[in-house]
Amino acid sequence: MTAKPIFDIRKSVSRRNLERIIVVPVIAALFLALGLWLVPDDAVWALSFEALETWGVWGGFGLFLILTALYHLAKLIFFARRAAGTTGEWRFRLTQDDLLWQVPDHAHGPEQGFHVPLSAIKQLEHITYYRSEGPAENEYWVHFHDHPSIQLREYTGYSIRALMDKIHEAGVPFERTLNGD
Repeated sequence: MTAKPIFDIRKSVSRRNLERIIVVPVIAALFLALGLWLVPDDAVWALSFEALETWGVWGGFGLFLILTALYHLAKLIFFARRAAGTTGEWRFRLTQDDLLWQVPDHAHGPEQGFHVPLSAIKQLEHITYYRSEGPAENEYWVHFHDHPSIQLREYTGYSIRALMDKIHEAGVPFERTLNGD
């Protein structure tokens, strides 16, 4: 008899792809609209020092928003090409005895799955890299007794940190590491 799961989460690749294909254009459209609104009407679209005088700080920020939106739309086109035909689902299941971290073949990025008894996990680790310039970066790792560590990714949209807390409550050691420059 299988143990009752503490959590059993499933997310299909097609649903996650659809979420990304819907959300990115909406945000890009907002960036484009705001960017075009911030660019002055009398701005000269040329590469010269005289043209630069027609732009203000807000116009420069508007141009940044426009370029950011176009960049993300281009990335979305390449993502949609990679995502075509991908199927499967992510499945995360924790019982009192084991942890299943099943990942499908998908276009979001590299990811590795596993299915192990909880006793095979040496520890969970949440590493935060603080930088004086820019946002902090988080990494989530599972360290095993008998094989190499695996980095957990947040491609599903679920909070890995919240899942790690549940795994820790099931008896797996947890360590928080802070690194900065």
